Amino acid sequence: MTRRPRTAALAAALLGSTVLTACSGGGPAAGQPNAPTITTAVPAPARDVDTVTWNLASGEPTTLDPAQSALESVSTVVANLCEGLFTFGPDYQRWPALATSVDHPDPLTYVIHLREGATFWDGRPVTPEDVVYSVRRILDPGLGSPWIGWAANLRGIEPTGDDRVTTRLKKPDALVPNFFALPAFTVVQKAFAEKAGKDFGTAKGGVMCTGPYRVAGWTQGREITVTRNDTWWNTAARPRVKSLRFTFIADPAAQSAALNSGDVDGQFNVPRAAHAQLAGRGNLLFGRSLAPTFLAVVDSGGALSDPATRQAIQAVIDYKGVIRSVYRGTAQPLRALVPPAAWGYARDVYQSEYDRLPEPAQDLARAKELVGRSAKAREKIVLAYTTAIEEETRTATAIADAAAKIGMRVELKPMTGEQFAAVFGSPKGREGIDLLLSTGYLDSPEPLSYYQFFTTGNFYNFAGYRDKEYDTVIATAIGTEDPAARARLVVRAQSILARDLVTIPIATQYVNVYYGPELAGVVPRQNYLYTPWAASLGGK
Repeated sequence: MTRRPRTAALAAALLGSTVLTACSGGGPAAGQPNAPTITTAVPAPARDVDTVTWNLASGEPTTLDPAQSALESVSTVVANLCEGLFTFGPDYQRWPALATSVDHPDPLTYVIHLREGATFWDGRPVTPEDVVYSVRRILDPGLGSPWIGWAANLRGIEPTGDDRVTTRLKKPDALVPNFFALPAFTVVQKAFAEKAGKDFGTAKGGVMCTGPYRVAGWTQGREITVTRNDTWWNTAARPRVKSLRFTFIADPAAQSAALNSGDVDGQFNVPRAAHAQLAGRGNLLFGRSLAPTFLAVVDSGGALSDPATRQAIQAVIDYKGVIRSVYRGTAQPLRALVPPAAWGYARDVYQSEYDRLPEPAQDLARAKELVGRSAKAREKIVLAYTTAIEEETRTATAIADAAAKIGMRVELKPMTGEQFAAVFGSPKGREGIDLLLSTGYLDSPEPLSYYQFFTTGNFYNFAGYRDKEYDTVIATAIGTEDPAARARLVVRAQSILARDLVTIPIATQYVNVYYGPELAGVVPRQNYLYTPWAASLGGK
């Protein structure tokens, strides 16, 4: 349940009216007031550009080590420097990158065929030993990589030829293939990383990768500059921007000013206060994301131990009001925890079962009736949220206000970015919290990857939720390769979770990107975190 903090987490977005851009390959989000046009395609750039200044809304990266690519500021840069074996295409399908193909001769074995001629920035060839070293490095607990969890069922990974690497599992795991396109399998040069040691990824030690851009300089506290790698293997996707300068403006008002003045050419996750002005100035584009905003039960032993309390909270939320007033139409309500954009296979199965779930709607009369017959529902409920995200402050306040109207006592617990991060790190950080308002995202279009977090004993199962059927269904799904069969299992787990209200989904926000009127090429997709998005940017 990875968080992408902006400020320390997502950038605080101030409210402003949403004005649409005309550049789009999609249509408005159905049924949403003032919904933006969803952009699925844009014209390709027509010319080279010497320099583009791009701002990182969440501030300066802590590192450029791809093994630590789990913060938005890190990922947005590293995605253009370092590559994995595969990458995600426009519909999140896996496309070849440093590997050209993978054989799957049996449920436990993946034989990866490496691309001939791929080299690191220094001209040295990518070898199977580099690939194996990179994966094993992430599996070192001492490194503290957030990607170590993918390998729960790994038996081993070995070079098995001049251009082959073989991964073997202890038992079938349908989640593994998507990790080939994620930082769990991003390749760094073994010799360089070993020489750099603990300085690898820092301004002092640098990195050595294969991607379309290479690090030219890092002035800490000010900027990171990357330049085009003219020896990149992907000659069909030659970057049109020669140099990218990343700045670290984290304050939303300062971001808006820099984008409006042209001092900054582009940014993902633009503050809502700037939407109206920027849409009239350049390209402000919206796309569907893999990110849900939801309430998670943290303490299942207090007021929320009664299902009636959880049902009342669900009925109290003004879903349409939150989307209209807080997100200004740049989000959609959610019937289930995983957004529809994350259905990477068997969409018909997911759609059918999603449609069966009730459409979220505020029902204060029902909430009041539930509270009236439940003593637990009248006990104090502590709702925690981060003040680093303006929308979540407003959403939490709206929930507490609505709850008070029907006799519930929801006490708000605002948290700094640091305090909020501690909630995800240890039980101590969660002490005294009943409910948590959170925005997460899926790393790949696999709903199972999120639903597995609520199995018995999972680190992210904060409430200690236990359901034997749920555990069995998830375990069976992980071992099921057939897409339709796996989807049927996942939606069964989804229905159990929806019944028990371990989480209360609220909305899925759109991802957005802005770049100036003289630029073209970038489509707003959540996979900018793991794909070389800057390689598609250039001049009109």
